[in-house]
Amino acid sequence: MPDPADRLIRLVQDDHTDQVIDLEDRLARRVLADSDRVFEDLIRRALAAWTRTYGGPGQKAVPGDILRRILAAAQAAVGRLLDGIADRAPGVLQDALTPALAMGSRQGAAFVRAASGRRHQAPRTPAVGRLLRDEAARIRGLVIERRDRALYLLHPDRVTRWSHLLAGLGAARAVTSEVRGHIAWVINTAVHQGLDAVVRATAPLRVWVSEADACVRCLAYTGRTAPVGEPFPGGLSWDPRQRGSRRPGVDGPPLHGRCRCRAVPWDDRWTTSGIPFPLALQREAQRSIGYGARRPSESRQARLRAARELLRTVDDLLPAVEARARTAVRTGRFPAAA
Repeated sequence: MPDPADRLIRLVQDDHTDQVIDLEDRLARRVLADSDRVFEDLIRRALAAWTRTYGGPGQKAVPGDILRRILAAAQAAVGRLLDGIADRAPGVLQDALTPALAMGSRQGAAFVRAASGRRHQAPRTPAVGRLLRDEAARIRGLVIERRDRALYLLHPDRVTRWSHLLAGLGAARAVTSEVRGHIAWVINTAVHQGLDAVVRATAPLRVWVSEADACVRCLAYTGRTAPVGEPFPGGLSWDPRQRGSRRPGVDGPPLHGRCRCRAVPWDDRWTTSGIPFPLALQREAQRSIGYGARRPSESRQARLRAARELLRTVDDLLPAVEARARTAVRTGRFPAAA
């Protein structure tokens, strides 16, 4: 039979996080539509025109009307595509704020029921605040800024090679990643605000829960508790190079873009058997550091420094975690997962 703390971890890290990711993905599809396919087609057509005109992607362009026509077509396509995204994005994201707040409230109530054994009704969904609406609206400016940067790079004065044209198209295409990141930031902020309403109504503490493969900063917060109304410490990280002892306290997740951490209600009286939930979370974080699980955006060196710090500061590591961390520090690479 699974340990009670393990069931709570799976509830938050798997079930509840999957619900948030599903909402993010649905919003991204509405905002971006088929932009990935359109960008691929645009790059393919631009390359074909360049090859047909100049003989291949390695050939330098000849200034003149043909180059201007190629770039004008690229500029028009980029403008249409990114203007459409800029027009759709704010409304789609703002319409999702109340559902995201309600999701946070429901998830908080479900966690309290699972942790305490007592039924708790989700509180009334908080109203959408001005700051949250402003963050949702800011997505338009992000897209317009990316559009203007791309159009600047696609000017005839700046394009003499295929690599220059591709750089301009790439700058435009990067908007898809930025849009997804901003959607994640806003939705997780809203979910956490809904969750925080449950925290304030049910428990004296908040406990930080990260994703299982979170970054070294988020994993340093995992399992930490803070009294309701008080911040978590600022500047934490398993990587000593990323720490900031003088940084102000952190009110709560999300900690950074694409962060899906959350601070859930907690009362030490809810622990009835097995390992306490906050300690179980810390063990999970230590396992993640020791095993070197990381996102593509995080360097191996940051994870190795974190593993070295784990060995230096934690005396009671699980044997398998300690063995893998020591191997990684000794060899400079983490063993492949079994």
